[in-house]
Amino acid sequence: MIGKVEVWYMTEEERQDYIKKHPIKPQEHKKIDKNFANIDVDYKWRGKKAAEAKKLQRLGIQ
Repeated sequence: MIGKVEVWYMTEEERQDYIKKHPIKPQEHKKIDKNFANIDVDYKWRGKKAAEAKKLQRLGIQ
């Protein structure tokens, strides 16, 4: 178990004050995490490499 979950309740006035203090700002562009930008390419490459290795293993070349 990670920890106890605490539930916070706000009155409508507290909620409005929170929104004023922490407004939601729209982003001009979507942020892209550079670590995951080419994840599809990496998985495709790994699949091709694994298929080649299995083929060579079946043929008994390795």
